[in-house]
Amino acid sequence: MIKNFTPQPYDGLTALPDYVTSPRFYTLVGYAPGDYTVTLARMTVGDSKSAGNPLAHVLFESFDDHGVAMKTARTRAGGLDREYIAAKNAMSTTGVEFHPALPCSCEAMLRSLGDWFMAQNPELLSVEVMSQTCH
Repeated sequence: MIKNFTPQPYDGLTALPDYVTSPRFYTLVGYAPGDYTVTLARMTVGDSKSAGNPLAHVLFESFDDHGVAMKTARTRAGGLDREYIAAKNAMSTTGVEFHPALPCSCEAMLRSLGDWFMAQNPELLSVEVMSQTCH
């Protein structure tokens, strides 16, 4: 799914708006020898309504392969596959390039990015997507 990733410079963090509900948090971590853990990406997903129509909001925080914070992007989308579209747009804004793919979950998108990191960084032993939902 991930074609390439060219990290863009960090330009500040933008939080999701206060009116976004049901936040879900995902973190892509990589493991390297020596019990070294590195954050490779973070994604926050939430919901809202505009004129009665559901919207998905996504905040994507990118990192380089050493865990240094890079560009952050926030997007929203409505309609069919709104969460996938918002996530893909946010990731694209930070430098992620995609192969054509069918819509999928945010976890699957982050796993795909993790696979890309593993292919580019043989020192990574494994990657994992960790998730948390707040009520």
